[in-house]
Amino acid sequence: MLSNRRHKPSRKWVFISISVLSVLGFYLLWYLMTDDGFAVIRPLMFPSPSMVVDSLLTLSPETVFRHVYMTTYRMLLGWSLGVVLGICVGLAMSYSPVLRSVLDPLIESFRPVPVIALLPFFILWFGIDEIGKIVMILLGTFMIMVVNTYESVINVNPIYVRAAESLGADKFSIYRTVVVPAILPSLAAGLRISSALSFTLVVASEFMGAQSGLGYMIMSARRTLTTETIFLGCLIFGIVSTIIDFGIRKAINYLTRWSERAP
Repeated sequence: MLSNRRHKPSRKWVFISISVLSVLGFYLLWYLMTDDGFAVIRPLMFPSPSMVVDSLLTLSPETVFRHVYMTTYRMLLGWSLGVVLGICVGLAMSYSPVLRSVLDPLIESFRPVPVIALLPFFILWFGIDEIGKIVMILLGTFMIMVVNTYESVINVNPIYVRAAESLGADKFSIYRTVVVPAILPSLAAGLRISSALSFTLVVASEFMGAQSGLGYMIMSARRTLTTETIFLGCLIFGIVSTIIDFGIRKAINYLTRWSERAP
């Protein structure tokens, strides 16, 4: 038993090392294939690391930070509101058959429609103000989370519900003490998928009408084919989305630390 415990931390660091080497391998390949290395790919087609760094310095770190802040702010606000609304509506639909009968056909009718396709209407309704971008992200997140929540509830093991009923718990108490904790692990996938979609939607909204944000920075660079700035924006998107996804996973793992998982 003691020997197994001693081996677990070492195995963890082995996997972390493999992940780090994987990332370093990508950047090494990037360096070798571009002008900084063997110049296999033309700079216009794929900028080198030094070109991307020069682009960061040309724009100034303060300007880039402002773009990152605005994009992250829009994404997190719209995503958070969509998550809360989607979970609440999903729980309400599973709790009330009447509400489910009213909302289910509406949600299932609009859910397949790409939110980006409604972008012209958001501009007409809200102009290029912040609220239009937030509502767009909120709607995309909501559609994912409401379905994720409802499906998670109806797939809760009925044994837990019957056990609570046998102890005299009413329906509301069962939802509060049994159903909601039981669905938390199942919500992890919806939270991660909706966060990735939120980045897609915030970029689309910034393409169409914004004076700040990474999407605006990429669109401005596209007009002059400044590919190093475009790649810089994509690189930052990857870093920010990875940090947020890591935070979501850690939060879910902490909230569901009682749940058994496959090794």
